[in-house]
Amino acid sequence: MDNNRQLNMDKVIHMRPLILTSKISFPSVNSHYVPRPRLMEQLNESVRFRLTLVTAPAGSGKTTLVSSWVTQCNLKACWVSLESVDNDFNRFWTYIAAAVDKCSPGFARRADYFYQSSRGASVEAMVSFMLHELNQLSYELVLVLDDYHVIDNLDIHDSICFLLEHLPLHIHLILMSRNLPPASFPLSRLRVRSQLMQLDSLDLRFTRNEIQLLEHKSLGHALSLEDLVLLEEKTEGWAAGLILAFLSMSGRSDHASFIQSFAGNHRYVLDYLMDEVLLRQSEQLQSLLLQTSILDRFSALLAEAVTGNPHSSELVHTLESSQMFLIPLDDTRVWFRYHHLFADMLRERLQHKCNAEEIAELHRRAYHWYESQGMFMEAIQHALTSGDHEIAAHMMERNFSAIITQGEESRLKLWLGQTPLLNIIHRPDLFYFQAGTMARSGHIADARRFLERVEQILTIEASTFTPEVMKEVQMRMGLYGASLDFYQGDVASFIQALDVNREGLLRFPSIVHVVNLGEALLYRGPIGFGGRLKKMANLISLVSTSEERRAIIHATLQGHGFVFLADLNYEWNRLDEAIIALDQGVSANAIEPNLGVMTPGYILQSKIYQAEGHLLEAEQTITGAISDMEAVHSPYWQLLLEARLVRIKLTRGDVDAGLQWIQLRHLQVMDKSSVQREYEHVTLARVLMANHQQEEAIRWLTVLLIEAKRADRLGSQIEILLLMGLCHHALRQHSLAVDRMDQALKLAEPEGYVRIFLDEGKPLLRLLSWWLKEKRLDEEELSLYVERLLQAFSLTTSSVRQKRAAGRKDDNIALVSLTEREKQIMLLITEGRSNSEIAEQLFIAPGTVKRYIHNLYQKLEVSSRVQAVARMKELLTE
Repeated sequence: MDNNRQLNMDKVIHMRPLILTSKISFPSVNSHYVPRPRLMEQLNESVRFRLTLVTAPAGSGKTTLVSSWVTQCNLKACWVSLESVDNDFNRFWTYIAAAVDKCSPGFARRADYFYQSSRGASVEAMVSFMLHELNQLSYELVLVLDDYHVIDNLDIHDSICFLLEHLPLHIHLILMSRNLPPASFPLSRLRVRSQLMQLDSLDLRFTRNEIQLLEHKSLGHALSLEDLVLLEEKTEGWAAGLILAFLSMSGRSDHASFIQSFAGNHRYVLDYLMDEVLLRQSEQLQSLLLQTSILDRFSALLAEAVTGNPHSSELVHTLESSQMFLIPLDDTRVWFRYHHLFADMLRERLQHKCNAEEIAELHRRAYHWYESQGMFMEAIQHALTSGDHEIAAHMMERNFSAIITQGEESRLKLWLGQTPLLNIIHRPDLFYFQAGTMARSGHIADARRFLERVEQILTIEASTFTPEVMKEVQMRMGLYGASLDFYQGDVASFIQALDVNREGLLRFPSIVHVVNLGEALLYRGPIGFGGRLKKMANLISLVSTSEERRAIIHATLQGHGFVFLADLNYEWNRLDEAIIALDQGVSANAIEPNLGVMTPGYILQSKIYQAEGHLLEAEQTITGAISDMEAVHSPYWQLLLEARLVRIKLTRGDVDAGLQWIQLRHLQVMDKSSVQREYEHVTLARVLMANHQQEEAIRWLTVLLIEAKRADRLGSQIEILLLMGLCHHALRQHSLAVDRMDQALKLAEPEGYVRIFLDEGKPLLRLLSWWLKEKRLDEEELSLYVERLLQAFSLTTSSVRQKRAAGRKDDNIALVSLTEREKQIMLLITEGRSNSEIAEQLFIAPGTVKRYIHNLYQKLEVSSRVQAVARMKELLTE
């Protein structure tokens, strides 16, 4: 296990996106910086607030003001300069973690699991981990997010709102934006609580004294007081307008008439002054400014490659020394970018001056240079912008693994949407990524339409494909169609598609995209048809007719098949069969552990222990699994295991453990839920119930039920309805309790559910008995089902009691706590069987046998097989 932990840890570390250090560095203050004490004093007060919001139009001096403040204040601060590509949720939080890491080395490594292993989890689940890490910091910290207006991802907005609601007192957030954040932000609530400071364009307007200081640094007291008053009136104290005006007036003597010549709003002033500034530059410098405006950032070498001008290095130096809105991005002043406002205006003028083909050629030069430097992300973007889609697709294919491991799936999805399908379909990785994202997100109809479009292109463009490529694409399409059949629950079509495409399966065994989406209870997700046990059984029945089919389905289900089978047997209360299937799953997963298989396997194993009356073993299984998850930094799976541990502790009455957990993980009743977080959210409801907050639990369960119905999760609906029934019963709302039970039974009876009822224990036994009294005459078929459930309750309780009583002696506790599997293994040990022989006979992995024997030695308090056999003989004769 230690080797596996290290392997997984290495994978997580290597999956971190590449970090541009310039994005998490404080912008440098230029030589024309003007101190603004009145604003500095206000920012000094910002540490009393959770959020400081600085909103003003472009060119108002937001970045300069805040960056100068953070360099002067006595607090630790971290900075993130945002761009439109940061709309990817994981990328956004990756950069925040990297920025904090500059103040607290090691933070990003500890937060690795937050933005890698938590993919697919809800916003709140992931930000909870970040909050936990921030809580560990022992000092005040200011986090600055610049250019927040570029963010339009609703999940990111929600995550910042969640962060603000739970932000530790020693953490302060500063947002800078051209406009106010979305209405979802809790600004009013923060304002009422005195947790919000705001600075806007009126605050950032330069006063006459500040204009005078800026003019002194720019022109050296060349303007009269009347000129300054007129300039203030014309620019309204707008920083960008003032700087452009001073650049335009440099070397002029007719200051007053020049100032009189421009008027109007900011846009008009900017256009006028931009033209003035550009016309005053040399032709070579004008050309460099316009041509490099296509670049988000550039160096002298890149500028030379794009412009073709061998003197680009000198020109860049001239730009820097003239304060031409050029921002250095590193301490060595190799990389630069233009001020966003200046870049926008340059690009607009480039569009007027050059035709589309000339601009495309600039992008081609850019992607050739980027590709030669190994900077494939930038190269791909410029190739697409140039219209060279075939080259862009080729680069995406060649760098596919790196794109995925760097967490850039969102950008890849965006790029593929900009790429003609003809350039994609003969590239397997790109084809399956684009189609697979549709299926995995539940957009099956879109995925079907996607396949239809591919078929049309294959027909129309058949001459462009070789027979070998055509055959390969068709096989891949057939296999992908099989995965869609599975997602739609069409078992017969799924099996038929696999039968027809067996040659494809031999050649491409990993491309049938039937995968688990991160379930704690595997059978309730798409892989288990939402908990439709009869459909699961039908699939198993069809598969069992052929050993070849059986091998194919397990390969197709990518290791989940055995847990799938174990889930089915468990819900039908066939515990022995569930144990066998689960052990086979552990064996199949031993070579390359898959957390998506291991975690639901651990959870099911603990449920089996609990069903057998071995609560201690159930808890030990989960605590051990949590330790494994902590070692490999996999918080999404860890959170599911924590939820299972809480459920076990609630069973033995430890309500405080549940309350502590929901506080640690910032769980709370909300207006919406998500399928990805269902298991924790249902656990929250159970904690509320155990804490006698039944009405709150009902409100929350109602939200969960709506989401379970929307996602067509039958098993989840049954569990939620049972819990609602128990809540109503505890509140003596008996008619409502019976009604909820009625709904649950009508869903469960056709599928033959058993354990979902038995696992709720005595409270549900009483409620079922109550239901039977009320409904026996009205619901004959359901009444028979309930009678069978009550009988199963009785048999289960009796069986557990018998097992406990079988060896109940003062000195015989070890025997009582042995599980059925441990007893089987102990019997084979007494027969002299080796580990490999035991594994072969019980259909489990040798490593699993070794683990069982280790547990046996601990329980029997021995250290060898001989001692174990002797101890068993003693116990059996006593």
